[in-house]
Amino acid sequence: MTSLRVLGVAALVMAISAPDALAQRRGGAVGGGMRGAVVGGMVGGSEGAATGAKIGVVTGATRAAVNRETQARAQYQTTADYQNAQHANFYEAPPEVFGATAPGAATKPGVEAVIRKEGKPIVGITFPAEWNQKTGDNYISAVSGDGQCYSMLVLLKGIEDKQAGIQKVKDGLAKNYLTDVKFDEPKETKGGATVMTGTGKGKKSGAEVVFAAGVFDAGEGQFVGAAFVADSKIEDYYKETVRGICQSIRRAKDFQQ
Repeated sequence: MTSLRVLGVAALVMAISAPDALAQRRGGAVGGGMRGAVVGGMVGGSEGAATGAKIGVVTGATRAAVNRETQARAQYQTTADYQNAQHANFYEAPPEVFGATAPGAATKPGVEAVIRKEGKPIVGITFPAEWNQKTGDNYISAVSGDGQCYSMLVLLKGIEDKQAGIQKVKDGLAKNYLTDVKFDEPKETKGGATVMTGTGKGKKSGAEVVFAAGVFDAGEGQFVGAAFVADSKIEDYYKETVRGICQSIRRAKDFQQ
């Protein structure tokens, strides 16, 4: 009987560990972490609202998962593993994923921010209340309170398809921001975005980072880019937070519902 119990426990441990091991073999691009959250949840719209990311607030199961993750992240940041590592600081060196942008004005996070074109809402996004958010003429950017997760939503000028948008992302990351860049194969999300994930080192900080950037048609042929960049050591502790942000993204048609 004792042997059977031991075998049963071992089998359970293997079953629980298998997904994480698989994610590690694949670099975490799809199987887990922040990058997996972007691939799985980019552009929520009405479906995102139904799962807990409503206009201006994250609710329900999504909120509970974010709260648990916030507690786990705070605990991890007290460990020697975290404190002895080199980290990115996106306050000091914001990622120029889509090229250089004009300075934006500080705006209130925690409520939906909307980019408009000719007075009409094109795309909206909601960042957590504790993030620091800025808005420019054609973009919204935000940095987490600890400075180790960054996001930007931007109207892409002169881009006529998703492939061209992804190429702009690759050029921006490789030429402007990162060294030792490794790109994964682009993936299509169920929300209609093409997402590029990968890893690299910040040119200024030298810290290892991970990224996920998506391009999608927000309506009437206007393509939008959405990017997330995180310190590699903290990626797994921003998965649910980034998932909630992705689910909050609304396109032009969603504002009419």
